[in-house]
Amino acid sequence: MQTLADFYQLMEKTTTLRRMLVGFYFAGSVKLEEVSGLRNACEALEETKTEEGHHEFLVKPDGRKTQIELDYEIDELEKDLFFFEHGEDALYRYVADRLPDLQAQISAVQDLLRAAQDASFITDRDGTVNNYCGRYRSSVQSAYNAILLTRFARSRATTPVVLTSAPLEDFGLVDLTTMPDKAFLLAGSKGREFRDLQGHRHEAPVDAEKGRRLVELNSRLARLLEEPEFEEFGLIGSAVQYKLGETTVARQDMYGSVANERSKDFLERIRNLVAELDPDGETFRVEDTGYDIEIVLTRDEGDRDFNKGDGIDFIDARIGLGLNGPAVVCGDTSSDVSMVERVARTSTDLRSIFVTTDDELKRRVEWAAPQSVFVDSPDVLVLALGALAKE
Repeated sequence: MQTLADFYQLMEKTTTLRRMLVGFYFAGSVKLEEVSGLRNACEALEETKTEEGHHEFLVKPDGRKTQIELDYEIDELEKDLFFFEHGEDALYRYVADRLPDLQAQISAVQDLLRAAQDASFITDRDGTVNNYCGRYRSSVQSAYNAILLTRFARSRATTPVVLTSAPLEDFGLVDLTTMPDKAFLLAGSKGREFRDLQGHRHEAPVDAEKGRRLVELNSRLARLLEEPEFEEFGLIGSAVQYKLGETTVARQDMYGSVANERSKDFLERIRNLVAELDPDGETFRVEDTGYDIEIVLTRDEGDRDFNKGDGIDFIDARIGLGLNGPAVVCGDTSSDVSMVERVARTSTDLRSIFVTTDDELKRRVEWAAPQSVFVDSPDVLVLALGALAKE
């Protein structure tokens, strides 16, 4: 394994293997020899480590090298191995060694949700029920994570939903998920697009002319990322994400893999590309987070951006989420508060769990949902949900 492309191909193989192992688990037929592929993948990633502790890959085709961290990829593979080779209790001990307050936080989640049987369940993905990864394209859902969430959804939730800002598919949430089909309704682009529990795809309408221009922008961007000078921006961090109504492309990652001048030059190139297609600024708005460049379709003057609360409204209008009764909403950032506020309008018994240590965010969540619990890690939440399903 020498290049970033090799790395992503390996992670795609672990996706296929993890889906197979999850299916075997629920069929009661996992054999240790079937887990060996995960160990082989883990060892292959470890072999890329340099003496300085980084993982080094070639960025084709000009022979440049980049150093990245693979904490998420290796750690999640190790947790899968603990789960399959030693059992769920061993996985718990593995996590507890890293999170001293684990049991107390798990108990708090269980106490909050124990009375919320058959509640609507809506959760964000990254940072909430999935640990953060430095690269979107390799943030494959672990098998243990898929098993614990599926167990909870099947035993205690009605219409369970994973709702994320990332695309739904090609390349998106569907491609990274290892849960069985129909375990969760999967919603991308803040809920503008989703796949229901029967596998049917739904899309919120987008202005036809603006949608056409976004398709043209995406085509131009894809060609740009094929050029050797810009290829790595489609491989690092958030990579490129073609969402419904919005496109995101990375210009840097959390490890600072790209030199600042190159990152700034790429930002300027994207701004120029957008200006060529939309010289009057009527169709696109460009936002720079420092890591990602977000190109968003404009809405009517004075109207706010589409948020995850709007996404819940769209999904509810299409298929009905049963939000008048008990409901649970999980998140980890301010962008998830709109979900809590939306469900609070109709739910008779709303409970919320956020993965955060931010006091201001906690206050905002508690204002909308007084019955709230806060934990330090997605692992806490996932282990708690898995344990609840066994009661």
